[in-house]
Amino acid sequence: MENVIKILSELVSFETYNPPGKDYDKIAYYLRDLFESIGFSVELIEIPEEYLDRNYIYSPRHKGNKRVIVLAKNNEEPLIHFNAHYDVVPAGNGWLTDPYKLKLVSDKAYGRGVSDMKGGIVSMYLASSETKRPVEISLVPDEESGGIGTKYLTEVRKIRAKYVIMGEPSFPNIYIGHLGIIRGVIRVIGKQVHASKAKEGENAFINAAKLALEIQKIYNVKEVSLNLGGYTINSSDNDGVVPGEFAFSFYRSTLPDEKNVEDEIRSIVSKAANNVNVKYEMEVKSYVPGSFTPKDSKLVKVAEECIYRVINVLPEKIIAQIRYDGVFFRPFAEVINIGPGDNAHIPNESVSVSNIVKTSRIYGCIISTLFLRD
Repeated sequence: MENVIKILSELVSFETYNPPGKDYDKIAYYLRDLFESIGFSVELIEIPEEYLDRNYIYSPRHKGNKRVIVLAKNNEEPLIHFNAHYDVVPAGNGWLTDPYKLKLVSDKAYGRGVSDMKGGIVSMYLASSETKRPVEISLVPDEESGGIGTKYLTEVRKIRAKYVIMGEPSFPNIYIGHLGIIRGVIRVIGKQVHASKAKEGENAFINAAKLALEIQKIYNVKEVSLNLGGYTINSSDNDGVVPGEFAFSFYRSTLPDEKNVEDEIRSIVSKAANNVNVKYEMEVKSYVPGSFTPKDSKLVKVAEECIYRVINVLPEKIIAQIRYDGVFFRPFAEVINIGPGDNAHIPNESVSVSNIVKTSRIYGCIISTLFLRD
């Protein structure tokens, strides 16, 4: 347990919040050394800036912050690939302790990223240190901004595997798939003037508020959620100016088999803008569809068996509400997600330390069983 807590504490201390992607290179060097210490060969892959310019949804906030993928393997031809992301969402408010200093209370460890998903990285490390079977592990940046690290790894580097296991928080259940996400920005156009002559201008902030409320009123898709205003962009950033442009983000979940999502969103925004007489521009920053692995696949069956064997629980097989990077592997691999955490993106994020160990044993069982049966 001491080693688990030590590694988790060190991982949490890297402030890898996204945006903008701080400390990515520092944690990558740490992870390289960690996996080399158990006999893995490790390659550090830097994502080119021009690729980020085209794909990073918070661009240009990535400038000056390297994006480094850690690719570790103990054999030239691994059958199983583990994938985890080391970036985290910003800490936000409501923390009782420093989010970047691990706090241990009995079996619970608190800190930003312990559940989503630095605890999963520790489970993968433990399982890898105890197996002689050929495995490969990718530890990636920018999952929290659409999955750029894994997208680059599979799209450009052409990483391929037969079976892929991911470590997003799901304990003790199996995610066999996930919803997708379409996200972007709606820019509302007004007229900038001096704040002392506000009546002569057109306040883009006020109009953006009207538009957001009207979109929320019209939106009626019950199966998936729409979030507006996760972040905003004010063209003036000065209270002496009536803002001539104000932008707010949109984030909408999508079902695995859903079609024409962008057209539907554009139609809703257009109708809302007409209703409140607002001028706007809409930009889609990223669309990652949902996907799933069939319940009767070999990997799902083996994982279910191993969870029962290790912790005596029959897991649920779930299509996750959250999007994760499984979609990038699924065209060529069976993909599942099992992680030690059970919460994400909340203040006082926590993980059970014993569940990190249990998950590593589940991973070890899956590795051994697949090699016997494949």
